[in-house]
Amino acid sequence: MKLLWLGVDVSRVLHLAAVFCLTCVLLKAIQLFHRRRELLRALADFPGHPTHWLFGHVHEFLKEEEVLDKAELWAQKYPLVHPMWFGSFSAFLVITDPDYAKVLLARGDPKDNISYKHLVPWIGNGLLILHGPKWHQHRKLLTPGFHYDVLKPYVALMAESTSVMLDKWEKLIADGKPVELFEHVSLMTLDSIMKCAFSCHSDCQTNRKNTYIQAVYDLCHMVHQRLRIFPYHNDIIYWLSPHGFQFRKACRIAHDHTDKVIQERKESLKDEREFEKIQKKRHLDFLDILLCAKDENGAALSDEDLRAEVDTFMFEGHDTTASGISWLFYCLATHPEHQQRCREEIQGILGDRETIQWEDLGKMPYSTMCIKESLRLYPPVPGVSRQLSKPITFPDGRTLPEGSVTAISIYLIHRNPEVWKDPLVFDPLRFSPENVSGRHSHAFLPFSAGMRNCIGQQFAMNEMKVALALTLLRFELLPDPATPPLKITRIILRSKNGIHLYLRKLEEQVRNRQEKAMFGNSMASLLDNITRPSAAILQLSVLLGVTFVLLKVLQFYWERKKLIKALEAFPGPPKHWLYGHNHLLKSENFLHQVVSWGEEYPHAFPRWFGPILPSIIIHHPEYAKTILGRADPKASTVYKLLVPWIGKGLLILEGSKWFQHRKMITPAFHYDVLKSYVTLMSDSVKVMLDKWDKRITERRSVELFQDVSLMTLDSIMKCAFSFNSNCQTQSDSHYYIRAVFDLSYLLSNRIRNFPFKVFFYDFTHNGRAFQDACKLAHTHTDQVIKERKMLLSNEKELEKIQKKKHLDFLDILLCSKDENGVGLSDEDLRAEVDTFMFEGHDTTASGISWLFYCMSLHPEHQQRCREEIQGILGDRDTIEWEDLGKMTYTTMCIKESLRLFPPVPGVSRELSKPVTFPDGRSLPAGCQVGLSIFAIHRNQDVWEDPEVFDPLRFSPEKSAQRHSHAFLPFSAGSRNCIGQQFAMNELKVALALTLQRFELYPDPSKLPIMIPQIVLRSSNGIHLHLKKVI
Repeated sequence: MKLLWLGVDVSRVLHLAAVFCLTCVLLKAIQLFHRRRELLRALADFPGHPTHWLFGHVHEFLKEEEVLDKAELWAQKYPLVHPMWFGSFSAFLVITDPDYAKVLLARGDPKDNISYKHLVPWIGNGLLILHGPKWHQHRKLLTPGFHYDVLKPYVALMAESTSVMLDKWEKLIADGKPVELFEHVSLMTLDSIMKCAFSCHSDCQTNRKNTYIQAVYDLCHMVHQRLRIFPYHNDIIYWLSPHGFQFRKACRIAHDHTDKVIQERKESLKDEREFEKIQKKRHLDFLDILLCAKDENGAALSDEDLRAEVDTFMFEGHDTTASGISWLFYCLATHPEHQQRCREEIQGILGDRETIQWEDLGKMPYSTMCIKESLRLYPPVPGVSRQLSKPITFPDGRTLPEGSVTAISIYLIHRNPEVWKDPLVFDPLRFSPENVSGRHSHAFLPFSAGMRNCIGQQFAMNEMKVALALTLLRFELLPDPATPPLKITRIILRSKNGIHLYLRKLEEQVRNRQEKAMFGNSMASLLDNITRPSAAILQLSVLLGVTFVLLKVLQFYWERKKLIKALEAFPGPPKHWLYGHNHLLKSENFLHQVVSWGEEYPHAFPRWFGPILPSIIIHHPEYAKTILGRADPKASTVYKLLVPWIGKGLLILEGSKWFQHRKMITPAFHYDVLKSYVTLMSDSVKVMLDKWDKRITERRSVELFQDVSLMTLDSIMKCAFSFNSNCQTQSDSHYYIRAVFDLSYLLSNRIRNFPFKVFFYDFTHNGRAFQDACKLAHTHTDQVIKERKMLLSNEKELEKIQKKKHLDFLDILLCSKDENGVGLSDEDLRAEVDTFMFEGHDTTASGISWLFYCMSLHPEHQQRCREEIQGILGDRDTIEWEDLGKMTYTTMCIKESLRLFPPVPGVSRELSKPVTFPDGRSLPAGCQVGLSIFAIHRNQDVWEDPEVFDPLRFSPEKSAQRHSHAFLPFSAGSRNCIGQQFAMNELKVALALTLQRFELYPDPSKLPIMIPQIVLRSSNGIHLHLKKVI
């Protein structure tokens, strides 16, 4: 029986409908298949990360806070450009190289129709969305709206909005909790843009009842929400959802308000008197300029175009600038040295003023560099995309057809290690004029580039400067370690959990110092109570102790699990489950054991310090080159022991402050400065040789290391302070000399013993002695710095010093200034002087002592050096600067000695980001890496017969063929030893004067036993027989 309805066979209709639907599905499947085939053909020349057959790469980015970090890893693996797939049928090409970006941005391709289309219902077809002739017309009409004369009066409006925000913060910080900045900054930029666009004082920062303000704020949130929820990308699904209804409602409110304001303003501008009155009595806002704009034919913008441009200005000038300011504050909070320098610059410009003016903005060079470096690391718009209107050919010859979608990842270009040195380091000096001039034109793209660059970039930069200046005048910014921001990209760069900072009013810092002074009394009372614990307190202490131990055990377990997984690709010697490799390595056999393991495990192997602390030991030049080509910080395990003495000088520092110090100290090691030191070195060596002259009558061997160490200490005192210490001859020498010598000894002793921890060490006899020696050394250095500063402040005295004697190391440090005329602080001065004392004394003593030992073992090379030196000096018993460059064979012997016995047998780094080695193996961030210079220098794959003393390895022809990182006595890369020429000069002077007076012979009964204790020492000293040269 047929089912009829109005005479129509319903079953047949349903059958036809089913056939129609099936046909549509098949046609869609064919269309999608054809689309995928075209995409695969177009992207065939661009290798990328493997895709899932259904999800493409979408499943790789389920956690949006990991998207950018994962994108960085892919960009390193697939340089220049790589494809990104959204499912099986949608893909675009991600550009991460400036040359590729330059080619694309030089064209006029339209924006893609994937992400930008969600903005159209709100902002319409304004400058952000338009393309072609209409875009050109709008751009030309809008350009006068961003002229300097128009932007000038906006500065006062921006300052007014910023002050409102800062007043709010003053109330919020009363409870001592961190403040989430992004929402406040977003409201502030919205308030500011309302004043600049409409001359509307909205009070949106303090009163959110304004319907238009609430609509704009809601629209920004809902656009980001729609991008985040994949089904909402479909218009039908979104419009039928509750969020779609709210979005349309907010659009109506925003459009009604904008239309109303436009109509009212048009009416007022029709009256010529009113127009003249507006021009005379207030600034022209953005809407005024749009209404007055006319093209070459006298045609103005339509009402629809006017609304689109005003709404576009509201979106782009509000949310993007809020992102830039928020991340800028975060950068300065995490880099207090740059924050303080910006504050000092701003205070110098504004003086007692609390307001900022247009003229002030151009006087902020360092603050501007900090803003640009923040925009590099955290670009507000992390990427832009284009849909190709015609085929494109990239610089390497690869092409893409018309219709392809390309995305320029500004974020990845800004962090490209091929473009930026140490890209993750916050270094404002990248934007100094000399550094900018040599950079690729498309390496820095916070406002895009080419014809479609951001028209409002000067507006944004001005607002960032105003916000930064007024904020730093009132608050110190401090990071919240408990809530680090999680970067996510939602058209603009945001943080998933907000940007949380602690804010401290500047005047409170004085009060805090007073509170610290009162801390002693309250602490004494607390300790008094603790010494009489009740039973409950004891029980609680036991419970807390047990809990702490359990948590520590869990932490050890998880850390060990992670480390074992990371080190699977690096086979190494078998280890004990508890001791690791410690039971296999005694200080006397440590270095040779590392060399032996290196022969068994090529390139690198793990060395375990107990059950959970490994370090990858590198013993091959290629691996060393990879590590030393980066800017990872020193591993803290050993170097931190030095900080109480030498402070944070060039040896310990990292990041931009290290770069600043290195730049300022470099002139102190210029040839012209080092020339005058040769005489001082000679004087110190002669004193040592005179001592030996008296001792050799006893017909016993001489232990060199202590004498050489005193000699280098005497020499360094003269070069650093112009101070004649007599430390070589007087056992009761100056207290500072005694302190430095004790500190070197105590450090070596501490490294040899396991209880490194401050808690244990400070309570030992040696710990107290170390603290006392530090105080003596610091007191002397501080006093000398203070006296020398007073001396150099007198211009006549300064001229006298420069004319009558060499400038010592301290003089040069005190006179050095950075590009802004700022010198080193007293704390930095002391740290650098103490670092110079340590590095220039102990390491050089090690090099000289082992050099003498090598010469004693190889009398044929000793004699050849002696003959070369006698030929240069003749009858002279002194050595001059010009003589050093003539010692070719002697220099080769010194280098061969440094190869076999490098004064610093190893350096270590803690990886700040993952590293991939030349053979494809990789290590994650946080791993400790030890470069065994000793093992590299004795690697039989690099050096033929590495245990043989052969100075001719360093002949010019053999050196030219050698790997650049095969010989590393002074390390390599950006952090190589700044004083290597100083050390080489002292080695030459010591060897030349010694060989003129003595023949060196080994003592077979006391062969040295090498041990690494920061520097290469001998556990039983270095004993030689000395015989006077006749």
